[in-house]
Amino acid sequence: MPSEQEIREALRAGRVVPLHVPNPHGPLGLEQLAAAVDRICEGGDTLSIRLRRETREKLEQLARTRGAAAHPVTAAEVAAAIVEEFVSATPLP
Repeated sequence: MPSEQEIREALRAGRVVPLHVPNPHGPLGLEQLAAAVDRICEGGDTLSIRLRRETREKLEQLARTRGAAAHPVTAAEVAAAIVEEFVSATPLP
């Protein structure tokens, strides 16, 4: 069983949260795990947006060129960083 730190590094996670699921290996184990994750993420910080194909391709290219072999980054991480930077620099009306 990987340690909490190994899980965090492998998933590039900001946190590791134990899931309290009675029987994650049973016939409904995946559904129980998904429900537990949904409960933790309610009101969380995930946002789905549609991008043009060209934009997605550019983000993927940026991710390939910006990430190091030991710490690759995803297109979603690049997009999140761009949005966070823009929003934090934009004053509210």
